[in-house]
Amino acid sequence: MNESQRRQIWQLRHEGLGYGTIAKTLNLSRDAVKKYCGRNPELKGLGNLVKENLDEGGGSYCKTCHQVLVHKATGRPKKFCSDRCRKVWWETHSDNHDKTKTAYHELTCQTCGRSFLAYANPTRKFCGHPCYIQARFYKGVNHDQATKNGD
Repeated sequence: MNESQRRQIWQLRHEGLGYGTIAKTLNLSRDAVKKYCGRNPELKGLGNLVKENLDEGGGSYCKTCHQVLVHKATGRPKKFCSDRCRKVWWETHSDNHDKTKTAYHELTCQTCGRSFLAYANPTRKFCGHPCYIQARFYKGVNHDQATKNGD
């Protein structure tokens, strides 16, 4: 089994395929694929469970090249071994993470009643700072009318 076949096994297991299907695809024996997956605990088990585990990125292998990662004691665990792998992964999975489709929320301002878009904040109440000031300090009273000599 060469390095290319090993990477293809990782990719096919990531897609949720079983040992037999991978073996037929790569022209290997089922036992060879099963033995290789047995040496890598993230690849062991049912195909769909392996797919879920690898998608979470909570393993000790790079999501792109499947190299062993060394985690620090503090901070978030690594998902990629290098910036190059991170960029390659994001380029190949950009359609899954299009923020223009998911991050904007259409909301209604509590002060003026206008509709506005909020980026990644579904709990916003006001369309802008002037509406916030109006609601916060003037309690809904409209002081836009000009008066003569303070009357």
